[in-house]
Parts: sequence; C-alpha cells; structure tokens
Amino acid sequence: MQVHSGLFGTSLLSDAGALSMLAPGITYDAIEAAFVGYVFGASTCGQAALYQLGLTGIPITNVNNNCATGSTALFNAATLVRGGEARCALALGFERMAAGALGAGKNDAWQDRPSPIGPLMHAAARASPDADPGSLPMPRMFGAAAAEYFRTYGGGVECLAKIGEISC
Repeated sequence: MQVHSGLFGTSLLSDAGALSMLAPGITYDAIEAAFVGYVFGASTCGQAALYQLGLTGIPITNVNNNCATGSTALFNAATLVRGGEARCALALGFERMAAGALGAGKNDAWQDRPSPIGPLMHAAARASPDADPGSLPMPRMFGAAAAEYFRTYGGGVECLAKIGEISC
C-alpha cells in the first residue's frame, strides 16, 4: 500500500481512477455508472474526484459503509452489470484518515448527536464484561461480537481461522 500524505483523497481517487481505466484499455465513454467509496469525506467526494477526470454525465453513487465500504462499492457496481443495467461500471475508493486507531465515536466531528456506535459498544460490554474498557474500541467490539456468536451458536477460534483461510 502506498501512502500519499500530501494529497487529499479526491486527488488520490482521480489518480487511481485514471490508472484503473488506462491499464485495461477502458475509455471514458464505456463507463456507464460509478460507485465511489469513502468514510471520512464530504457528501460529494465521488463526484469531485471523477469530475476531475472529466467523467461526467453518468450516475455517481457515493458509498459509506465503514469497514465494508470498498466491498459495498464493488458489489453495487457488479450488481448493476450482472443485472444488465450497465455494461461497464466503475468502483473506486479512497480514504484520508487521521493517525492512530479509529475512536468509535469518541472524538467524533459530530458532537451534536449521540454516536451510532454507542449501542454497539454497550452490547460489546455486555457480551464481554471482562474486556478492558480502555482497549481500542473497534477490536473490542468485533471480539465481543465473535464471543457472543460462539456462545449462541457454538464454535471458537478455529472458525475464525477457517474464515481467514477462505479469505486468502
């Protein structure tokens, strides 16, 4: 993975978009729709990046699904093509994150509302009462979800190893 600390996400996305089309020989006019994934950005970052490429006149959908953003953008593009609604759809993603671990709403930019992660963190605390409350929130939440799943349905770490094996 290459880190470009001096560039904003939309500039990175424009570079990635141009390369993804040039490598397989796809022309601008072949692309009928685009799905652009990011989490930390303004609501129209996808349009901003693709307009820099000159890619206009197509539907551009911005995708934000936290850890599943990239796979959701790809799923949506593939679904559009498989369904016959487009012959060629573009899926791109970018992120410009702050240093350190994700805070799960701890230092959110949106302090005017409750964190949507709050109920998940409370459920994680109930599922794994022995977990260190000072540990990183996202690994704690995913670990608690796995522990609760195993208590409910059985299994253990060997199940996680099999998932990892399938993913590789």
